[in-house]
Amino acid sequence: MSGLKAVVLCAGEGTRLRPLTFSRPKHLLPVAGKPLLGRALDTIRDADIRQVALVVGHQAEAVQAYVGGGAAWDIEATYIRQEQPLGLAHAVNCAREFVGESPFIVFLGDNLLEAGIQDFTGDFRRNQPAAALVLREVEDPRRYGVAELSADGAVEKVIEKPAEPTSNLAIVGVYAFNSSIFDAIAGIQPSGRGEYEITDAIQWLIDKGHRVSSAVFDGFWEDAGEPVALLHANRLYLDRLEAAIAGTINAASEVSGALHLGSGSRVVNSRVIGPCFIGDNCVLHKTTIGPHVSLGDGCQVRNSSVEDAIIQSGSRIENLLGGLKRSVLGEQVVVAGDARSDAPLHLLLGDLAQIRVI
Repeated sequence: MSGLKAVVLCAGEGTRLRPLTFSRPKHLLPVAGKPLLGRALDTIRDADIRQVALVVGHQAEAVQAYVGGGAAWDIEATYIRQEQPLGLAHAVNCAREFVGESPFIVFLGDNLLEAGIQDFTGDFRRNQPAAALVLREVEDPRRYGVAELSADGAVEKVIEKPAEPTSNLAIVGVYAFNSSIFDAIAGIQPSGRGEYEITDAIQWLIDKGHRVSSAVFDGFWEDAGEPVALLHANRLYLDRLEAAIAGTINAASEVSGALHLGSGSRVVNSRVIGPCFIGDNCVLHKTTIGPHVSLGDGCQVRNSSVEDAIIQSGSRIENLLGGLKRSVLGEQVVVAGDARSDAPLHLLLGDLAQIRVI
């Protein structure tokens, strides 16, 4: 089996991440200084896949502007429009012409996997099943598509969000298929929520006697589709951050733990508790920041305390002595406080928002 392709699904509107996603696709939200989609494409490239189709819909132009032709990942990027959000199976079917008769993987564009997919794609290439699933043990299977396995690891049954799960193996948002999946998609009907479910198509393959294999995944997996998950992913990647100092730190400042400090950034009379990612041309002044904070380029944090937060480029935080914690802020956000206030804030703000604490 050669010529493995990839189909990346990034057409969703990201309603659970509003207001952040009013002005950009959820797949372009950053964790530890890099957009989710960029991390997904890193994973695909590292699996030695070069032909990649991105299925786009909501704010497709922003995705295309970010990825371009794919040169930053050494891939060849193709764009396919999903005109209506009719489910994962429908999105996969949109890529039928791109796939042709080639085997391919499907990767959800907001999925983050610590260990990559090299072993998974290698097994798929060698064994050539009709389909293969990445699985992960979870505490609450009712939130996911779930797989039941035979003794040899073959998938016997898949169920979407079961009320009474008989397995704790959730289907991670990475799949591998041969072209038989398109016959399966043609053979299913919309679910009760009006969508063509990929789990129904996989079950069709099983019922028709096709082999569906599985790989149980170790390491962290995060479906960063809501603010709590986005912050969790940010912490996970920051915990693996390698220190790199390109900016300046004055003698009156204190740094502990891993810090990425971008070019042109200045830390003045401040305390940084790593791990933290600070982009280019940022200013920290009389501030305590960290742990687990990511700042985009051009941010300013003055006379404040920030912990466990994602703050996107061009934003400004001033006079929040009580602190900003467990928060996600969009681009060019301003949060200004009263220097006398000691109440911590927990905020989710979209681009260009302005908040003043009085």
